[in-house]
Amino acid sequence: MSRNAGLPDVVPVEKGTAVPLLLSRSDLSPLAADDDALDSAIDAVEASTIQCHSGDRAQTVFTGLDLANGDELAAQLVSLASGPASLRVFPNRVKGERPDAWLGIQLDGTTGAVDSMIALDDFNVLRTSVPAAVGVRHLAPPDATTLTVLGSGPQARSHARTIRRVMPGLEHLKVWSPTEESRTAFGADLRARLGGEVRVSVAATLDEAVAGADVITAAGRYSHGEPAVPDPGSVRPGALLVSMTGAGGNLLERGARLAVPTARRPELVAFGFASGFIGDPPPPAPADALELADVITGEVPARASRTDTIVFELAAPYPWDVPILAWIRAWADKQGVGTAFSFSG
Repeated sequence: MSRNAGLPDVVPVEKGTAVPLLLSRSDLSPLAADDDALDSAIDAVEASTIQCHSGDRAQTVFTGLDLANGDELAAQLVSLASGPASLRVFPNRVKGERPDAWLGIQLDGTTGAVDSMIALDDFNVLRTSVPAAVGVRHLAPPDATTLTVLGSGPQARSHARTIRRVMPGLEHLKVWSPTEESRTAFGADLRARLGGEVRVSVAATLDEAVAGADVITAAGRYSHGEPAVPDPGSVRPGALLVSMTGAGGNLLERGARLAVPTARRPELVAFGFASGFIGDPPPPAPADALELADVITGEVPARASRTDTIVFELAAPYPWDVPILAWIRAWADKQGVGTAFSFSG
């Protein structure tokens, strides 16, 4: 259990105690390292997607401000009509270790009271990799065996962890990124983590990585609208491409089906980044887009035939921070970790 003498009214934490918690990176390190625990995070985001799709009104503020060191301070505030709310603050430009810069605040959606302050050093990437896994769980081709991860940074590594949890038939995990040293190191890390359970190969070219893959995740693509796979013909018919930045547009032009988590996205109360990283609010989902929530609930099938290619697009603000922070807090309560505090005591 952590202690911080600078906080007022610090008290021991008991399991089930409903008090605000401060959860440090060291408090949460066992959760961050536990692949099995990701299953409940995936389930939580899936349930939240269905809840929002069914009409739970959400609002969000998504913005970023310039800092004096050249970085950008980004933030997303989310509230749900059903009660929960969250605030996530994170650096957006400078890469590498950034101590005390990744913060999640879980809030009471009725009163605004702080429920918990959570170090997100090891969890910020989950807000894209966990929803990606939800999509793969329901949109991947039947009996999918091959996953390709494009990228080798934190996002790519997190996508490999979460998507593996929802591909029970996974036999081959292929990786590629533009820098040979980075992709080789990523492949070595995956082999060590997976211990021979899944074949891991490092592709020399992007086309080699994509060839024959059942699921492709463009986890290393950050330029909006830039195709993740320049030659769409290298993607096999019936594959699933997961995109975070509109990276599958050229596949859509060739007849792939666009899928989104739900067309009922949070209302954008405020939106925009000083750097232009995201300049304009995302357009509404096209009327013919496949909604993942409808597939999950059995309203519509994912595919009409095995050759239907799908692009699952995540490039829009959704309320996923709320279930992810709640998942972290629930784990902390169960383990009895954290430092209880009160600002007003």
